[in-house]
Amino acid sequence: LMERPLRVALICHFSNPEVREKLPLSGCKIENYIRKILNKRNKQLFDYAPWVTNLIYEFEKRNDIEIHIISPHKNLKKFKYSFSYNNIHYHFFRPDDDILIIKIYRRFFNVKRPKYYHNRYLINQFLKDIKPDIVNLVGAENPYYSIAGLDISNLPLILTAQTVYTNPLREKHSGDVDRYRWDLELRIHKKIKYFCCNGLMHRNLVLRNNPEAMIFHFTFPFKHPQIIDNIAKKYDFVFFAAGVTKKKGVEDTIQALKLVKKEFPEVTLNIVGKCAADYRKFLDKMIEELQLKDNIEFTNYFIKQSDMHKHIQQAKYAVLPVKLDVISSTIIEAMILGFPVITYKTTGTPFLNKYGEAVLISEIDDVNSLAKNMLRVVKEPELVDRMLANSKVFIEREYDNKANMDKFVSIYNAVYKHYYNREPIPKELLFNPDEFPEYKKVNYYD
Repeated sequence: LMERPLRVALICHFSNPEVREKLPLSGCKIENYIRKILNKRNKQLFDYAPWVTNLIYEFEKRNDIEIHIISPHKNLKKFKYSFSYNNIHYHFFRPDDDILIIKIYRRFFNVKRPKYYHNRYLINQFLKDIKPDIVNLVGAENPYYSIAGLDISNLPLILTAQTVYTNPLREKHSGDVDRYRWDLELRIHKKIKYFCCNGLMHRNLVLRNNPEAMIFHFTFPFKHPQIIDNIAKKYDFVFFAAGVTKKKGVEDTIQALKLVKKEFPEVTLNIVGKCAADYRKFLDKMIEELQLKDNIEFTNYFIKQSDMHKHIQQAKYAVLPVKLDVISSTIIEAMILGFPVITYKTTGTPFLNKYGEAVLISEIDDVNSLAKNMLRVVKEPELVDRMLANSKVFIEREYDNKANMDKFVSIYNAVYKHYYNREPIPKELLFNPDEFPEYKKVNYYD
């Protein structure tokens, strides 16, 4: 048995204000000058992957595990930068797609499948210095760091799924598929033995790629956003996401609003999040054609996630009709913030109603049903009260951060013992599909 706590290296990507404060970051004067000439916006650093920040926040409270975070971060003045803070060891590197000469080279020679040798080399150097007992890759769908998973051998490697990119329905629901991301995720899935998934769909998609996979059930912890009491309500509905895209259901939300407007001409919707310029033009055209210009307001992505949480509380109800997620983090955030939530039936969302109807669910692409549910929350205050009470029960029981983190540490220990000592994995840690009803209508496994 080990005398010291297990040493885990987490390879991921994220950003938050605390980390940015401690990193030597550059103002990118040359690149911003070039961007100005090309009529592009200045580079800005935003919060992203808040579930990683929440995970770190929970690890800070523990002394039974030694955590090393390896992450790319843009605008770093140095190629590598390490520091320790609040019981966590951080190791950041400047990714090669943030180095101007490499960006120009890839653009000029139209490099579609970069090998990311620079990033892989730096990640490998960190791993040599850290000497971890276990490596935990968080997400396989972002090649610029996840490709390093292909280089790791002679160490137990766990993949914690943020999503599964190799989903046969991706093209239908998102409109495009990046073949490089698809192929790389497939290679990583085939190589790795241990996986953590939070929903049935992800589990089944992983098994489709790798029938030998050992899959654990794990839910990312949630840092409860601040609730502002008695905030003035400016909007009826809010749709929010880090990236406003087709797969998040923004087009369906706009179309449903048109139906709601027939009964409530003054209805308002706030769409919050980063939106690609071309897609924004497409949405603006749709809004104009549906005569909803006076009913919809866009708000750009907030640099700090906490500011976004404050802003969205100006709405009464949340419409989050996700199509590819199991249960999106935005739905959980909305439930914590006390929103009645209207969503689509994925392989995860019916689980939200485990203790009574907490969210209203429509079949994917059923805009009429989505609109009916939007009208229900407006017209039926007793329904809203019941939904909020059930949401509270669900969050308290299913999103117990301490219990989820105890389980995560148990998973690390079980993988260590299984890999090095051939000890069997305790059954209670493995993903039990019986806990999650399978919804045949949304068939991800053909």
